[in-house]
Amino acid sequence: MGGFLAALLADFGPAKARSASGEPAQVGFWLALPSGVQGYLADDIKLLIGWTFDAAAAKHPFEGGESIDSASGFERVPGFAAPAPMAALKGRYRLLRPPFDHGSGYYGLAFAVLDDGGGTVAVLLTNRLFRMPIALQDPLGFATDVVTNGAMLTGISTGAVDDANAAAETAYADARQCSVPLVISGQSQAGGAAQLQTAYLQSRYSNAAPAGFITMNAAHVLRSVKRLGLAGEQVHGINFSKDLDPGVGPKGLFANRVGLQVYIHPDGSGSRTPGNSTLADAMLHPREHFLDSFTNVSLTAALQSALAQ
Repeated sequence: MGGFLAALLADFGPAKARSASGEPAQVGFWLALPSGVQGYLADDIKLLIGWTFDAAAAKHPFEGGESIDSASGFERVPGFAAPAPMAALKGRYRLLRPPFDHGSGYYGLAFAVLDDGGGTVAVLLTNRLFRMPIALQDPLGFATDVVTNGAMLTGISTGAVDDANAAAETAYADARQCSVPLVISGQSQAGGAAQLQTAYLQSRYSNAAPAGFITMNAAHVLRSVKRLGLAGEQVHGINFSKDLDPGVGPKGLFANRVGLQVYIHPDGSGSRTPGNSTLADAMLHPREHFLDSFTNVSLTAALQSALAQ
């Protein structure tokens, strides 16, 4: 019993402070991107994650090849959440193929990240958000997402997890064909899936090409990662974690522990060490978990500050 409890405490509980010195190995995929793209992609990703949810909720029949830019927002979507605002999107993107949507509960979109001349400089895979805003329209899908969350938390595989990994393999093949990095993204449950997809690729392909995740307040998936033979800090990627997120923030029971953690403080700044807030402070700010809490946060500036430490 004591060994079980020790293992449980090792996987869960508040995040432990880590040394912030030296260039972290988890960001090699990010540094492989053109410097100009590094100047906006993290902030574009938070918009494209929301847009991916809108596309899934609207059941838009993409065929692949569609161009996506700041004018591509949806006018309305089902449920109680407003459409993701896209006016601040800086880059240009092209859908590489129809959505990954095989009925298991996983939905993702693969984009080509384009340079000024229309060339592909990266492949971006975005995962659909948790379906709480459309629970009344799609109660079965909402229930499937709850099951998927539990499965990733405890290290169990489901059809949704398997389909997520298959989508990552396809996007990885696209990136390798173009000789560009792959970035996988999501927030909350979708962020946990992105971290698990990245770990899956690392365990299968031994870093044959640059790939990593960009996530926000990602769900806790450390047990699932360990089942792939990797420690959390070995997985390539960057998770932006709100100090005041009561669930998966640094003081929460399910603090995320995969990849490089960039902690976002209440003033919007970022660093590689958590702030001084307590779990009690975080419990008073439940909305700090949600994607829209990052609207006025410059992830680009937070990452630059964290990497300079």
